[in-house]
Amino acid sequence: MSSYFPQSTFFGLDLMSTSLQSFSVAENVTSDNISNVNTPGASRQQVDFNEATPLVGSPFMATHVPGTVGQGAVISEIQRIHDNAYDAMFRGASSSQNYYSTEQTVLQGIQSQLGDPNAGIGTQYANFQSAIAQLTSQAGSTNSTTAARQNVLQAAQSLANSLGSASNAITTQEQSVLQQGATLVKTVNGILDQIGALNGQIRASTAVGDSPNTFADQRDYLIDQLSQYLGTQTSIQSDGSTLVSVNGQALVNDTQVYHLAAPVVGQASNGAPTFKINFDTSPPAAANAPGIPLGSGQLAALQDVYNNKLASYGTQLDQFASSMANEVNRITESAYDQNGNPGTALFQPIVASLPISAGNIKCGITDPNQLPVALANTSAGTLVVPLNSANNKVDTSQPIDGNTSLANPPAADAAGPPVTGGTYGALTINVDGVSETFNYNTNALQTSPPAPVAANATSINAFIQNFNAGHFGVTASFDASSQRIVFARDPQNEDLALRGAQQNNPQTAAFTITDAPASGAGILSALGANGINGVAQNASNAFAASDNGAANALTKMFSSNVGIPAVTTTSAAAAIAGTPMTVVLPPGVTNVQVGQVLTIDDPVNPAPLAGTTTENVTVSAISFNPVTGAESVTFTPAGNHNGPFTIQSAQTQTLQQFYGSVITQVGIDTQTANTGTATQTNLATTIDAQRQSIDGINLDEETQNLIKYQNAYQAAAKTISTLNQLLNTIITGLGVGG
Repeated sequence: MSSYFPQSTFFGLDLMSTSLQSFSVAENVTSDNISNVNTPGASRQQVDFNEATPLVGSPFMATHVPGTVGQGAVISEIQRIHDNAYDAMFRGASSSQNYYSTEQTVLQGIQSQLGDPNAGIGTQYANFQSAIAQLTSQAGSTNSTTAARQNVLQAAQSLANSLGSASNAITTQEQSVLQQGATLVKTVNGILDQIGALNGQIRASTAVGDSPNTFADQRDYLIDQLSQYLGTQTSIQSDGSTLVSVNGQALVNDTQVYHLAAPVVGQASNGAPTFKINFDTSPPAAANAPGIPLGSGQLAALQDVYNNKLASYGTQLDQFASSMANEVNRITESAYDQNGNPGTALFQPIVASLPISAGNIKCGITDPNQLPVALANTSAGTLVVPLNSANNKVDTSQPIDGNTSLANPPAADAAGPPVTGGTYGALTINVDGVSETFNYNTNALQTSPPAPVAANATSINAFIQNFNAGHFGVTASFDASSQRIVFARDPQNEDLALRGAQQNNPQTAAFTITDAPASGAGILSALGANGINGVAQNASNAFAASDNGAANALTKMFSSNVGIPAVTTTSAAAAIAGTPMTVVLPPGVTNVQVGQVLTIDDPVNPAPLAGTTTENVTVSAISFNPVTGAESVTFTPAGNHNGPFTIQSAQTQTLQQFYGSVITQVGIDTQTANTGTATQTNLATTIDAQRQSIDGINLDEETQNLIKYQNAYQAAAKTISTLNQLLNTIITGLGVGG
């Protein structure tokens, strides 16, 4: 049996010396963990021990002894405890959290501006309506209506001021977003520089076999910070460096850093200003370059809130202002002021060369006597006479033909042949430079030519109903007390066909009705209104200063559907069913958005009551010509339309409903940001807690490790002391030391 080769005492001392060094390193690593327990981004480091390579023989013996002899413990690695998968999850949640919290801050400010219960647009618009209602209720009292008219002007200016304040708040917030973005870009570029430098240190350390744990902690913590600003992705390379990118575009590649340029406002394809961030290059990116897809984080939130929130709110405010001014001005320009002068626009642009918008609107009338409130009305003149015969009271539901209660009734209907009696022909109504035709026929038996239409004026009631249904800008009514037919200018009785035919013609306060009877004396004669035949009805013959017709029309407008924004144009080209069509809008109209509904009316000047081909279409695309400044809309009609045809904003909602939808959208956007912030904050906190449970530093655990390594160190030191005593005894016993 072979004997075990005894090892020397010096071997034991060497073995314990190695152990002391290992335990000392372990204590230092543990101490480093404890000292970094509150250091952001610090990961727990762990010492991995391995048995040293054993001895399998002795250099002083010719043969090996059975078995091997251990040489103690050595440190194989100082391991960094870290889970990269949790890093990716945390950064995604952190990026989303910062996205929503940034939007939350901006939107809450805008919501307080637009929803101000004291000075907000909604309140001032309600006050404007109340001022008009007060003016309407005080008709006939000159002194009181002067104060009421002044109140209307003050309310109009307050509304304009409120629109301007809201527009200014949005503009200020947009500027703040740009400034904040520029500051964040500087921070991001500083982080990218540090990541690039750490990549170099990690790569160099890895190349010589070291474990660059501290450098890796610092780099990952910087990437955590970077994820607050951008939606970042990372990929660890074989040399230890990390590739950092945003939506596939490199930000840091090894030590190469790609800086971002400060945010700029470019121009989208529809001409809208667009917040974007490009890489910092020389020369800089073109104005129409698409910019970097930012993903998520604070910079992406600033981009979204600028392009899709603030810009949209601003556009909708401009739409509200322009449409409100258009609708109100159509009425005031169709009326007369207190002195009998043709009315002017109540709302006007501050800068005359620019179109009306939320930031470019004012009350253009300062003198209450110049506020147009009276509409031309034949009851104020003497040209229309009572239509009844002496001492008779007319029943307006009875037939006109042969009616002896009328002063000038058409002949009674007779079956014939030929059919006789009654009267038929055409009324031509001229308003705003547009002539429209109302074909009439009082003979119930005359159902075929030569009458132009079937009987539509058999009674006074039927005439009034069918005439008003033509929406000619003039309304007919019957005054039972004076037994007179009344024709009055009515800007609220103008349909899209009339507006389309009017185009850029100015609104006018006067109107003219001309009767061309083809049989009989004509309808105006039967109605006692032959005196107005072909005579312009204006301030000289149809004006009453106390008439509040315009105020009444405004009151009606408040509850009527209107087109938003104010768009009226014509397409000369024909539209083909199912084929997308692009039409250039008039100069200055640049606030139409994708998704808006337009009404197309074919033809431009249709024959009344003949049936027109109208259709609502949805804007599918917007394009912008940067040279001419013209905006074009694209839509796809369901039917064919021969050119020319008109294109106008569909009258689908009231002004109040539209503004309410704007405020509602701001509220929804704000609530989405609030909810997103809360949800993503909770998610980020939960993921980070899980991440810390894996790679975070635990004081209790590190204290136990420190005691463990300290005890092992003390035991190794004691062993060395004992071996030293043995060695001393041996040397002394042999007399070597004597």
